Amino acid sequence: MRIGVYSGTFDPVHKGHIAFALESIESAKLDKVYFTPEIKPRRKQQSSHIAHRLAMLNLAVRSYQKLSVLELTDAFFTPLKTYGRLRAKFPEDEIILLVGEDLLENMHLWPQIERLLPNIELAVGLRKNHSKQSAQKLIAALPAQPKKSFFIKSVHAPVSSMHIRDNLIANKNSKDIVESVAKYAKEQWLYHDITKTKP
Repeated sequence: MRIGVYSGTFDPVHKGHIAFALESIESAKLDKVYFTPEIKPRRKQQSSHIAHRLAMLNLAVRSYQKLSVLELTDAFFTPLKTYGRLRAKFPEDEIILLVGEDLLENMHLWPQIERLLPNIELAVGLRKNHSKQSAQKLIAALPAQPKKSFFIKSVHAPVSSMHIRDNLIANKNSKDIVESVAKYAKEQWLYHDITKTKP
């Protein structure tokens, strides 16, 4: 099988994440995409508890047969250790890493990335107004090359988790969040600004 792995914070997961996963399935001919949230994301000063993010992910993907959630026990991901866990779970499968184009800019700094890339394929989500060629240049500059790369231009409008959090804090509706996820966040008082609560 061809297994897509989409790691990130997902705080919260939104329709842009789902769209990228579905578009990757089509473009890279994937059998399944697993969302794998990091427990303690390195680039985030603070994030919602992993239990909440896993719960929101499970709500968001439950209607899609080829989308699922994979919980890894490491606090944060490293190329070789995480790849080893994935290979143990999917010993006979091809692993395709789903990444946004912005991650490519810093991928050369990942420890031992040169040992990971030759074993995987990449599905790259292109940023708005960016071309396939710009992403190809970033990949060419990496210390090693993936087996193959796919470039996905999302049909979904650009959206960020930060923008959604701001809307939820302000008690505003957002068309970019899955309804069940928005309901969960409200019920669990996630992204809630107590200073704006009326007495």
